[in-house]
Amino acid sequence: MDYLNHEFKVLIDGKLRQAARGGLMDVINPANNKVIAKIPRCTSEDVSVAAAAAKRARHAWKNTYIGDRAGLLVKLAGIIRGHFDELVNMETAQYGGPLSKTRNFDIPAAIGEIEFMAGLGRSVTGKTISADPGARVMTFREPVGVVGLITPWNFPLVTAVSKLAPALIMGNTCLLKPPSCAPLTVLKLAEYAVEAGFPAGVVNILTGPGSDVGEAIVNHPDINKVNFTGDSYVGKRIMELASACVKPVASELGGKNAMIILDDAEIDSVVETAVYSAFFNSGQNCGSPSRFFVQSGIYDEFVECFVSAARGITVGDPMDPKTMMGPLAYNACRDTAERFIEDAKKAGSRMLLGGSAPSELRGGAYVMPTIFEVYDSRQELMQEEVFAPVIGVMKVETPEEAVELTNDCRYGLCASVWTRDFRLALKLIDRLEVGTAWINQHLKIVPETPWGGCKESGWTKENSILVFDEYTYHKHVWINLDEKPHTFWEDKI
Repeated sequence: MDYLNHEFKVLIDGKLRQAARGGLMDVINPANNKVIAKIPRCTSEDVSVAAAAAKRARHAWKNTYIGDRAGLLVKLAGIIRGHFDELVNMETAQYGGPLSKTRNFDIPAAIGEIEFMAGLGRSVTGKTISADPGARVMTFREPVGVVGLITPWNFPLVTAVSKLAPALIMGNTCLLKPPSCAPLTVLKLAEYAVEAGFPAGVVNILTGPGSDVGEAIVNHPDINKVNFTGDSYVGKRIMELASACVKPVASELGGKNAMIILDDAEIDSVVETAVYSAFFNSGQNCGSPSRFFVQSGIYDEFVECFVSAARGITVGDPMDPKTMMGPLAYNACRDTAERFIEDAKKAGSRMLLGGSAPSELRGGAYVMPTIFEVYDSRQELMQEEVFAPVIGVMKVETPEEAVELTNDCRYGLCASVWTRDFRLALKLIDRLEVGTAWINQHLKIVPETPWGGCKESGWTKENSILVFDEYTYHKHVWINLDEKPHTFWEDKI
């Protein structure tokens, strides 16, 4: 799709506009490396204007009846639904997710996320505390204020609204920076926010390089908190910058997730889920499993079935409805994946499937589904996030060995255990150092359940009622009912 004739604009203080200095950036279709759109290249100057607008708007927005805030979110979801087909095509064109994914997951999930948060936010309450019979003590949730939201490119629209919706329903005003390589659907969201009638300054959406716009958001004194999803390296940089002014950072970072497959696992179910979850979105999913620890009794059967099933994945033009896996988001992702493949070969791992893309796909950022048999869990392929359809399978003798190898990693996002023995599975999960664990399931993420990790995968929670902790703080109020306040000096004066 070619969107060069559409004038994409950012949203600042209720108005759609170009960047203050008039700069533009290219958006490239990773399937063919052709420029499909030009977007505003904002700078710190635009961030300052947006932050000032958000600061001006925050008190009025906080004091807006929560039902009215929810109503605007529901209206926004309705506008997105009305542009469904347009957004499906645009999402696919900008980052390569196949139509089968963007139509059945990305856009429906974005709508569902907004509607869920609109309803859930209306049920949030404070607490009363029995601290003193001569007082009434309670807590209230207060919005953080102005929040900076920096979102990734692997699910451009849904990750943007999964931060924006809970922040808004809790009464915060927002500066949202989508990824430079895949910003188009979020820029359309800016247009829809104006159409829905959000007050000026409540929603601000800016595009531009992370080194300029992203850092300006983190450094700006009027932005009270930053919520970031992306790789651990950038997350650490954001935390470093934010520490200078003690600014809180919510972070959902990388993952190196494991599937633990025990001898009694139901082979058809585990293979079906393994293929889907490992290669969904071309492996560009922080929750995708990229390490498979398989017990020796089932190992040979699993590997044979897994490789055979993965060989059947249709890789090609993401605009073809038959395509199951498209390209990676941009060329640098492909180059990184290819380096991991070559390094795995040099490390002695045996490639069972995949490698270089066929000649007809080499005009885009394609990497084929690639599976290695691995003999050393400390090699780079088993320790670092590839964010591509490149995975390692390793034989283990016992469930305990699989847990130890899973935990022997700096990441702690998610893992799954596959067995018919639920008592054993629960015992193993109790020892796993992850934020999300499944039994006989992997990559099931819905708005009702929390999502987030530990260790270097970050500590934030997305989704569920727990996400409101990221956008509020608890204000404690003590109301004295006694005529005379109590002090410990009473007998001394």
